[in-house]
Amino acid sequence: MKFKINILNLTLLTILCLSLVLDLVFISNNISMSISIKKDDETDTLSNPIASDYEDFKEGNFTGHEYSSFNLSLYLDEDTSSVQGNLTVDFYNNDPVNFTRIPFHIYPSGMQYHSRAGNIDIINVTSVTEPKNPLDFQVFSENQLMWVNLTSELQPSNRTSFIIQFNTTLPDGGIDRANEYGWDHNETRIFKFANAYPQPCVYDEYDGWNTDPYLSTGDPFYFDMAYYDLIINVPENMTVAATGKLLEKDTLSGRTTLHYDPELPVREVTFSASRYFIIETIIYPDANINISTYFIPKSYSLWHNFALTIAINAIDLYHSTFGDYCYSTFNVVEEYTHFGGMEYPLQVYATEAADYYSGQYSPEWYLETIIAHETAHQWFYNLLGVDEVDWGYLDEGIVCWVTDWYKDFYHPNWDIFEPYWGLDSLRHYSLNFGLPSKINQSVPECLSSGTDYWYIGYTKTNTIFEKLRLTVGNDDFIQGLSIFFQVYYFDIADLTDLLNIFELVTGDSLDWFFYPWFNNPYLPNYQISNAIYDVSAKLLNFTVYDINENSHQFSYSQLIPIQIFSQGSTIEFDGIKWINGTTKISIYLENVPAKIRLDYTTLNEFVLFQASYYYMDYLEVSNIFITNQLIPGYNLLILILFLGLLAVLISFKKSRLVTRY
Repeated sequence: MKFKINILNLTLLTILCLSLVLDLVFISNNISMSISIKKDDETDTLSNPIASDYEDFKEGNFTGHEYSSFNLSLYLDEDTSSVQGNLTVDFYNNDPVNFTRIPFHIYPSGMQYHSRAGNIDIINVTSVTEPKNPLDFQVFSENQLMWVNLTSELQPSNRTSFIIQFNTTLPDGGIDRANEYGWDHNETRIFKFANAYPQPCVYDEYDGWNTDPYLSTGDPFYFDMAYYDLIINVPENMTVAATGKLLEKDTLSGRTTLHYDPELPVREVTFSASRYFIIETIIYPDANINISTYFIPKSYSLWHNFALTIAINAIDLYHSTFGDYCYSTFNVVEEYTHFGGMEYPLQVYATEAADYYSGQYSPEWYLETIIAHETAHQWFYNLLGVDEVDWGYLDEGIVCWVTDWYKDFYHPNWDIFEPYWGLDSLRHYSLNFGLPSKINQSVPECLSSGTDYWYIGYTKTNTIFEKLRLTVGNDDFIQGLSIFFQVYYFDIADLTDLLNIFELVTGDSLDWFFYPWFNNPYLPNYQISNAIYDVSAKLLNFTVYDINENSHQFSYSQLIPIQIFSQGSTIEFDGIKWINGTTKISIYLENVPAKIRLDYTTLNEFVLFQASYYYMDYLEVSNIFITNQLIPGYNLLILILFLGLLAVLISFKKSRLVTRY
């Protein structure tokens, strides 16, 4: 009998130990989860950007600033659709290395055409001083590149000069940046000279000389600021739109010579010419800017007054918000192209296809979108430069968001941000295409990785900026873009520079936002698991995890609305929680839950996720495991059972003693 009593005691002890273990597990599972996003060691301390020269530039004070200078003289041959040119180069070395040769882009041979390919034929390169001695140069047509070999080593903060004589054949067809297209019989013929002269490559700390060839995807244009003097000779009675202020116009022997001066440094120059351009002009009084539109007769009903009004509105909004448009002229010019438009300093282009636009919206909507977009590039491309090959998504993403902001400012009834149009596109991208969509990569990297550059540059980046705006607040976001512009005015900036500016404006670290949203190839794909409700403690514990987490370089962190329902769809909890990678959630609930829902419909939270099916407004689970459900206060029950068993044991012992004696 003694042996049996020991077994009973052991059983009671086991019950007590089990109770203690369950208590410990319960306590450990219900420790509150805090959001902790660790920065890389190398980025724990973010340096402030160098103080800007913006105020000096605003006042036209360029003392102490050195730039290259280019005198470009062009002669348009209407019959052969070619341009003969001389480019006098006064190259300033603003880099900390010595140069023995300088590369130039010669893009037209890489451009699309119908039957006549574009080309730049380099006639010669000579010294500036008399007698003009020839300089050695090499042309690499397959890369649209030429190298000019210098006669002596060019050291930092020094200059070298030479003259490049060239002949450009304009591609035919309404396709690419430079072209000749249209007919005289219906007054539609236009010549467009863009990226059609030898353009000096940029040397930077990342790539050395940036000698990338012409790209049919994205914008391959990456240039330093330089002074330009532009002289154009065209047939008499031809109207010219060009970069800069018109200083002189002379007609002699059936031809007209026009002299343009941008007055301040620009990244490049362009001109367009037609016998049929209609010009409309107005002076923007706040900054004394001569704003002009150039269009052909067939587009009169769409462009007349309307295009000029849009240009004025855009200049006014951007000039007053981000910083000064410091030039005295701005042109919007009709063009033939297979894309909507194209930006150049002081002059932007908009497609004639707007006349017969048959998309979801009207031709007026399409033309206004193009003009508002290309005008924004005066701030984020020309005045603030970007390496458009390596970080092209940056200026396009900013400008796409700014364009939508313009629409919301002038057309609040369009509801651009309610919800933002890119939200569903991002959510359904993987469902539609199954492709990676990492933003922070170069155009060539996009092409090699299978990433759609157009999607990341014109849809995803601006949508991430909208999420950033909702995260930091509208005022800080607009101020961040404005300071970004003013700090890097006349300079080159990248994504890290933008991150630094926003951190200065908000006073908080934002690498937790920038790193995942710009560097991960996929959006988070959330799932809910391990949902357990403890009846006695009235606590619901569950885990939200991202099944794409293994493909991420950085964990996503965002606020997600969560709803908990009891039987009968009664809402027991309706709140917002940070989901930081895989996150354990603990919520106190009075009643037993029946469903857990991640609500994706709340626009203010702007939840981005990879949808598993179309019209996925929420993620919901109902498989919640209920513990200690039968009798609340299970520890008290165990204690009562223990005392009861102890009483039985004592009673049993007494009965045995009575029996023995």
